Amino acid sequence: MLILIYAGYNRLLPGNLSDGMLVCAAIIGIFPVIKNALLECISRRRISIELVIGAVLLTGLFTGRFLEVAIAALLMLVGSFMRINFSWRS
Repeated sequence: MLILIYAGYNRLLPGNLSDGMLVCAAIIGIFPVIKNALLECISRRRISIELVIGAVLLTGLFTGRFLEVAIAALLMLVGSFMRINFSWRS
């Protein structure tokens, strides 16, 4: 994803292909987060924050904010892999 974001941000490809690289990076990052959030939502019968953020990212993708959505999707994907719990409860 970093390579796609780098290529899209620096306009390394001609025409609209740079925007396409950002869209691809965003979709690659959004898909697993939304898939896992939907499965969790169905199994626990609760809406998770990941599902809401995924919907916001999809909305940003449709409004043309490709770079911001790609970076946010990358951060969400890294966060979902880390699963760090910052709460004080054990």
